[in-house]
Amino acid sequence: MVNALGKNERTIDRDAVLASFRQDRELLLKLRKLTAVIRVDMDSDAFDLRIEDGTPSAISDTVGEAEIVIKGPRAFWEKAIVPEPERGFETLSVGGLQGAKTEGSFVDYIAPYQGALQRLFIVLRETLAGKPIRSLADPEPYRATDVAVGRYVFVKCQGREARVYYEEAGDGPVPLVLQHTAGADGRQYRHMLANPDLQRRFRMISWDLPFHGRSLPPTGERWWEESYRPTKVELMDWCVAICSALKLDRPIFLGTSVGGHLALDLAAHHPDSFRGFVSVNGWYEIVSRGAYDNDINRNPRTSTDYFASRMLAATSPMAPEAAAQEVYWIYRSNFPGIYAGDNDYFMNLHDLREDGHLIDPANTPVYVVAGEYDASMLFPDNGGEAVARHVPGVVFRELSALGHFAPSDDPVRFCEAIIPILDEIVTATR
Repeated sequence: MVNALGKNERTIDRDAVLASFRQDRELLLKLRKLTAVIRVDMDSDAFDLRIEDGTPSAISDTVGEAEIVIKGPRAFWEKAIVPEPERGFETLSVGGLQGAKTEGSFVDYIAPYQGALQRLFIVLRETLAGKPIRSLADPEPYRATDVAVGRYVFVKCQGREARVYYEEAGDGPVPLVLQHTAGADGRQYRHMLANPDLQRRFRMISWDLPFHGRSLPPTGERWWEESYRPTKVELMDWCVAICSALKLDRPIFLGTSVGGHLALDLAAHHPDSFRGFVSVNGWYEIVSRGAYDNDINRNPRTSTDYFASRMLAATSPMAPEAAAQEVYWIYRSNFPGIYAGDNDYFMNLHDLREDGHLIDPANTPVYVVAGEYDASMLFPDNGGEAVARHVPGVVFRELSALGHFAPSDDPVRFCEAIIPILDEIVTATR
């Protein structure tokens, strides 16, 4: 193997690595108040990084115990410490699927310093192998047409009522609704709302589900007395009810992540309410991989940096850095427990093995698109590819260079890819 670590012997320039750690402003910000030893075990080469009150102070051979350990098998490091790692090796978080691990006290170190550990891994790779080529696109590519208007509407659903916030842009003849990801809100679609080509084609609406963003919990509910645990039916019904309250005539439904799951479940259970569906990074099913315990994200001792930094790690390594960091900002903004509740649905309640046979793409077009760097692409038997394989008529497309949060972390590239797909839906349903 020839890579930045050497051909046969894994000896790194520790002085250069320490200097990089000391100079990286993002890492220093995320290390603040930490005093600990972080052990990096690269299989045949390992070192201890000492952190004193947030400052990397020394690198040495491993001695005794370390408060935090980052480690992985040789096969992981060989593919991770390269200038442009292949899918599945680009971040420490995604690398968990390839055997990478972080060990230590979860509530004291792993959760509150998740962002620091993710960044430390990136700085280590960039020091040893060079920086990847990120897009240098304007962080505000559509500023001249950024004219979205925000409003509220009262929505009734299952005997409940909520004051729902939504933003709207475009005067095209076809309504297009945009569903956000778990625990997030409609800000994720601000670039789509500002895209002039989309504005000409569609009347776009991006909402915040109740409990999310600028939409408060349903009126009159004692939400402070119970955990947020929505069901699949509840989430679907809110989407249908919002469309009804806004008097939308069979809009196209586009959703990402949790929204991607909802696109598929709505296609199965509410096809007549919509003109077509686009599932961005939705899965056929995840349940067979084992139940995921979201209580870790409800534990008040778990820092919200834990899941927010893991979401940052799910952005495309080629996305404009400012746009990717905006994903992180939005995830740090949600109320505690909301991400966990949505993720219950994402990980444990969506399963097209049960109701995928109800989807009829011949009547209502269904497209599944997945970013090249989305985790679903690592599981062809469970992810978006499996939807098209098991449900006749569903169209699957892989989106080059994009990640899990494609509409927000690389909006220009996403819009270029999604407009032709939306045009196909309009043509098919004209």
